[in-house]
Amino acid sequence: MTQPRKSQIPRRHLLTDQTAQCIRQRISEGEWKEELPTEATLCRELQVSRVTLRRALQHLTDEGHIMTAGRGVRRRINQDRVRPSGVRSGRIIRALAPFSHWKMGAVHHAILEGLSHRVDSRNFRVEFESRPQLFSSHRPAELERLIALPDTVGWVLFFSTEPMQRWFAESGVPCVVAGRLFDDFALPSAYPDNEAVAKHAAGLLVARGHRQMVFLIARQTSLGDRLASAAFREQARSLGADAQVVEYSGDPGSVCRAMNSVLAIRPAPTAFYLTCPEDGVTVLCHALKAGISVPGQIDILIGWDDPILDYTVPALTHYRFDG
Repeated sequence: MTQPRKSQIPRRHLLTDQTAQCIRQRISEGEWKEELPTEATLCRELQVSRVTLRRALQHLTDEGHIMTAGRGVRRRINQDRVRPSGVRSGRIIRALAPFSHWKMGAVHHAILEGLSHRVDSRNFRVEFESRPQLFSSHRPAELERLIALPDTVGWVLFFSTEPMQRWFAESGVPCVVAGRLFDDFALPSAYPDNEAVAKHAAGLLVARGHRQMVFLIARQTSLGDRLASAAFREQARSLGADAQVVEYSGDPGSVCRAMNSVLAIRPAPTAFYLTCPEDGVTVLCHALKAGISVPGQIDILIGWDDPILDYTVPALTHYRFDG
């Protein structure tokens, strides 16, 4: 997992963008009202060089957040671009996702439950916002309306798209990305190393004698799963096996249709890897219904932990997590 962000200090590689974002956020939080501190003060507080700082300040000037100033004159803040600070005064942390709450996987439910438990002790609460239209296309105006919801202090983004991450990074709205970042955006993020798990899974299946394998992946999924599917395929091929990445739309019927299509391939795959436990159960049921023995004719490996996997017969092999 990545470390929690200290928003006042840029922590990633693109220091100019990070520095600009830090200044932008501190303006939005009301730390600086009318003008910025001196360059010397900013360099010391942000822990960046004067060259990096001046590039960031020029970027903010081009955006209209601050106004140009002569030599030795502090830069004034453009009040027309300052977002109202009330967005941070609320008690609600909103979780944004493309699915309804009941369609979120068990892992995400565990994240939300853990978050709710932690913030409840500090008199905050978590509310869930399902807005699929924001994930199918970029809608800045709708995002603006969304962040204006009353009593909102910040956001947790599930399955966030690249335009969405960019928008939150540039807007300065407090948020945490539950997943991988598409770029070096100035956003805190937390995610498991799905790529490492996928590589290990491919090696494990090859060691068990499998040479034809399939990574089943939902069409609407996270960047982490996309990277994991590529890592799985590359690792399998490096070990002399063939691995395909097959998409399905997310419902049980589409999982079954995907299974039918890949089982018709010759030579037929003998191993299936998924990151979604619920869909892994569907794969198991469909295989048994088709008269395919599991294990035996095929193996199924799940890259996530979920209590439901302890109740299938036969048992589904899966990874366990202790955190």
